[in-house]
Amino acid sequence: MKNQHICNLNQIIEKKLTFFKDMYDITVEQKKDIEENEADNIEALVQQKQQIIDKIDKLDEVFLAEYKLLKDELGIDSLELIDTDKHPEMKNVKEHIKSIMGMAHKIMELENSNKEKLDSIFQNVKNELRQIKTGRRSVKAYGSTPTYNDGVYIDRKK
Repeated sequence: MKNQHICNLNQIIEKKLTFFKDMYDITVEQKKDIEENEADNIEALVQQKQQIIDKIDKLDEVFLAEYKLLKDELGIDSLELIDTDKHPEMKNVKEHIKSIMGMAHKIMELENSNKEKLDSIFQNVKNELRQIKTGRRSVKAYGSTPTYNDGVYIDRKK
């Protein structure tokens, strides 16, 4: 039974690693879109990433259930305590978990970089809008002809 739980954990972790690779690829696409098109396709890419995150969340639920069963069966508190000599399949699970953690770190670095670039683009747009508003006010102030509400004619009859 232990080997079945370990096999299930390994399959879940492999799927999760695939999803993380997909998410990394989408994040790289976001970076390209930000640099080339100034974020025209960001929303679609964010939607794709959200779908992947939802799938990962479901996998995590299944993983935690299997993990709990394995811990109870082996009488341990953590994956780190499993002897890989007795259970060589766990070595693969641990390696995949390390790969996922590395991939998550790469994704976070890219996300932070993308966020900084988007903030910069947003700030530039705000500055341009501010300049346009100032220009409009200037044109309006100098371009309009003054209107006289007072009398223009002088009455010379007395």
